[in-house]
Amino acid sequence: MGRGFRHPSGRVIALGRLLLAFLFLVAIMIDINQPAKAPAATYALLIGYFVFAATIVVVTWKNWWFDAQVAGPAHAVDIVIFTVLVFLTEGYTSPYFIFFIFLLLAPAIRWGWRETALTAILVTLLYLVVGLLAATSHQQFEVYRFVIRTSQLVIVSLILIWFGINRWRPNLGDGGGLLSEPSLDKSPLETGLRAAMLSIGAAKGSIVWRERGETEAKTYTIENGALMEGELQKAALTAAVTGPFLYQLSKNRALARDPERNLRALIPRDAIPRDTRIKLHLSEGLAVALQVATGEGQLFLESVPDLSLDHIDLGEQLGSNVAAHIQRHSLLRAVEESAEARSRLSLARDLHDSVVQFLAGAAFRLEAMKRSAISGRALGPELNELKELVLEEQGELRSFITAMRGGSEIALRDLIRDLQALADRLSRHWNVECDLSATPADMMIPTQLHLDAHQLMREAVANAVRHAGAKIIRIACDAARDRLRLEFVNDGAGFPAFGDRLEPPQSLKERVEQAGGALELSRGMDVTKLSISLPIAAGGRA
Repeated sequence: MGRGFRHPSGRVIALGRLLLAFLFLVAIMIDINQPAKAPAATYALLIGYFVFAATIVVVTWKNWWFDAQVAGPAHAVDIVIFTVLVFLTEGYTSPYFIFFIFLLLAPAIRWGWRETALTAILVTLLYLVVGLLAATSHQQFEVYRFVIRTSQLVIVSLILIWFGINRWRPNLGDGGGLLSEPSLDKSPLETGLRAAMLSIGAAKGSIVWRERGETEAKTYTIENGALMEGELQKAALTAAVTGPFLYQLSKNRALARDPERNLRALIPRDAIPRDTRIKLHLSEGLAVALQVATGEGQLFLESVPDLSLDHIDLGEQLGSNVAAHIQRHSLLRAVEESAEARSRLSLARDLHDSVVQFLAGAAFRLEAMKRSAISGRALGPELNELKELVLEEQGELRSFITAMRGGSEIALRDLIRDLQALADRLSRHWNVECDLSATPADMMIPTQLHLDAHQLMREAVANAVRHAGAKIIRIACDAARDRLRLEFVNDGAGFPAFGDRLEPPQSLKERVEQAGGALELSRGMDVTKLSISLPIAAGGRA
């Protein structure tokens, strides 16, 4: 389709009519038995029909407007000529039934199944009338052959009516691959416009697009490969014409199809806003309305080779393809923005659960040292320990960054080793007893699960100390084939309760849900138990 739709159906029909007229004229000149009646009148009729067919070809060859105007009258002339030739040349036994097929194919291609059915009924009835007239004037009339031919006409009519109902639609493809997958680096309006131009060979194309809820519209125009961008203030995108249509502004002409596929004339100034016509320098071409959930617009394709009525039908598929391309781009952009938001939220949680919690613990220690200084105690050992904790936290943060940059999996034993080291630091940092017991297993886990386990332990211990006043925290870690379990038991006062239900801290709950896990909080025998289950599968994260 790169060079455009080279053979419009109107041109094919006009050429077919001309060839049939020439064939009839030559065939009758060769057959010495024809014409059976009124030879002079028959030759004059055929010559006149040939001239008529040639005129139609010349007039409609590059003019879609005249093609639409003369389509109906020319079809009526074809039916009259068929009827007369059948009578004058004993057509009911002649090979000229190809003319009948032409008479049905023309409306099937040009209009639809209703016009095809009406033509088939009319021509078949006329054939019966002519056959009966011939039977009264010929003693050697072959009834059997006449019945067979009539039956053939009925069968062919049914087939072509079916063809009209299930009319073939051309496949435009995806514009050379431009519509195959939207690129976030390029505007979907530009790539959609280029694909539409490539599909039908347009040398110039423009698109006007307004986002939902906006008053201004963006414009893109491509001519000779160069892209020009612009804006239309308070753009008015007409809703009077929702389907594709042809327009010729110099002669104030436009044609579209109604829901019944009948051609209807439009006034271009009603179908295309004035500001749009002036801004885009429109003259003649195909206009296609675009509607998606995020906005609306119009597509204009000009300098189209062999512009014809067929392009109205092509415009329907073209509009659907471009609109779907824009919609896919919007969805892809929304997915990317959602992923970025989740990444920012996850990073914020990680910083909160590591750096922020450490700083909170450091402030807790400094406040204790401040009270110690007032009482006259030496602060050197405590300051050295705090310094050591800061250095260890710095190393932990570096490990966190390295894990984010590293591979997709690590060994479970490495996770247990790191959690044991973290439990020791948290004990000194919060001045509590924090012990970890773990059941080792020879298996690999996702790197993200390693990070989640670290941050969950930090958050759980910090919350137990700061909100529940815990002094002893027992941590258990074990892994099965598809789950990693962490249990935190502390001797604190417990978390806030709502009725009969305990509520874990929101930050913990959100992180566990983000990781695709489950969380359970219970209280009994003066201890609080927090159980966290995380999926080990790499795809467990939501």
